[in-house]
Amino acid sequence: MQRLRAMFDEPSVFADGRLPPERELAASLGVSRNLLREAMVSLEALGFLEIRERQGAFILRPSGEDFSASLKFVQLWPDDILVQLMEMRLMIEAPIAGLAALRRTEPELDKMKECLRMLESASGAADGGASSGAQWDSMLHKGIVDAAHNLLLSRLYEGLAMTMERHIVISRGRLLGLSDWPAKILAEHRELIEAIARRDAEAAVEAQKRHLESALEKLRTLSAGHG
Repeated sequence: MQRLRAMFDEPSVFADGRLPPERELAASLGVSRNLLREAMVSLEALGFLEIRERQGAFILRPSGEDFSASLKFVQLWPDDILVQLMEMRLMIEAPIAGLAALRRTEPELDKMKECLRMLESASGAADGGASSGAQWDSMLHKGIVDAAHNLLLSRLYEGLAMTMERHIVISRGRLLGLSDWPAKILAEHRELIEAIARRDAEAAVEAQKRHLESALEKLRTLSAGHG
């Protein structure tokens, strides 16, 4: 997969954006066709290839028109992107939580509380809400960003969220499968919403920071273990 990705970035290798037939490409790489096919399927899932029936495999290029498109083509593998997305979220979401505490409306606070209720309900699932709660987790954090009432920040986060949502189930699965983590994450969400409800900007920033930092450190540890 890494060798193919390096070839994709060399314009002279696949000048027309189309890969040669499997037999020819496998021979040039010195691998079996089965191994090549597995790598291509994985690259298609990661968004680097489009495999069209009866036509072949085509390299996908970023359009450059929006943030989510450029993120999609970042040269990262799943473990890397989980950690780096969390680092990015920590940098932008902690101060945003402070703005949300000062600017949120009552309807916006109600939506946050509804997301928390749904997360609490999902936590009773066999997997601790790893999959069923992912949507509500994402909606809660997006709601906090929108409550800051900064259109540019909301647009920026939309681009991040489109990429993040594809990986949030993975990260929740890893974290919520750990002992005490389902209760820990719920408590952190609850503390965050309570600070926003009190309009306590400093407490909201600290609550969001603790929540994301703890997840980041654990994901780093887990990724190092996988590595």
